[in-house]
Amino acid sequence: MRAERANAKINLYLNVVGRRENGYHNIVSIMQTVSLCDLVTVEYLPAPQLSIRLYASGNDSMPTDGRNLAWRAAERYLGKIGQSGEVRITVEKHIPMAAGLAGGSADAAAVLRAMNRLCGNRLSTRELCALGAGLGADIPFCIMGGGALVTGIGEQLEKITPMPQCPLVVACMGEGISTPWGYGKLDELHGNFVDAPVFDDRPDTIIRAMHENTVAEHTPCFFNIFEEIVPDLRPRVGEIKAVMNAGGALRAMMSGSGPSVFGVFPDMESAERVTEKLKEMGAAAFVCHPTAAYQGENCGE
Repeated sequence: MRAERANAKINLYLNVVGRRENGYHNIVSIMQTVSLCDLVTVEYLPAPQLSIRLYASGNDSMPTDGRNLAWRAAERYLGKIGQSGEVRITVEKHIPMAAGLAGGSADAAAVLRAMNRLCGNRLSTRELCALGAGLGADIPFCIMGGGALVTGIGEQLEKITPMPQCPLVVACMGEGISTPWGYGKLDELHGNFVDAPVFDDRPDTIIRAMHENTVAEHTPCFFNIFEEIVPDLRPRVGEIKAVMNAGGALRAMMSGSGPSVFGVFPDMESAERVTEKLKEMGAAAFVCHPTAAYQGENCGE
């Protein structure tokens, strides 16, 4: 049996820089895992036939069959190494779903890490990330964790210094967002991204700030292109940001395609105060902090 943390991620920077002929989008993003996490336990027993069972708690709407990325991750891993067997996956769900926090991708990444260890580390980190990329663009990052510069469609990762320790608040109010829908709205707004992107040095500034432990001074460089469309369509996003800003956040911004919002706070007292306020409003709100990488390698090595 193997237990793994499936940590949520936030995007300190997220921009779309092009659209491929197959409809996928090229991005530039700085991703960071945070301590808000699901708990994933995997049991594996070699057997002549493949059998996967998935059990979930904490969210009744989470599928427990082949629609679930965690279920499919186990199936794909065994197919890759040419083995069969009985797999039992238990997910204790804490990360809000359809919120831009990569909860499903984090669960799948946790299953891949667990299966690899249970099967004697048959795949390298690079191979594991390539396997995960076939299931979802965020999975390679979720396999590695920590901080990373993410490019391509999400499969190209460069490990960077993780975000320095600081109080974070992550919150959402149930306004789910479909990522393909969000990209479709951006396509409408930006003409399918046919024009060459304008050079933006903010990612370099953020990466340097993380290395030098000066992120608090550079939070104005944080950026999320999905904020061009989502707040107008999901008004709770603006309400959450307003509470965070009024409560002393150095920066409050959506993560991923939303509608979750994260805030960077100068101290734990203000973070906890804002969290209680958000809970009173009916939000799912969590105090957390940045986390380090699971894996020592770059997925792209």
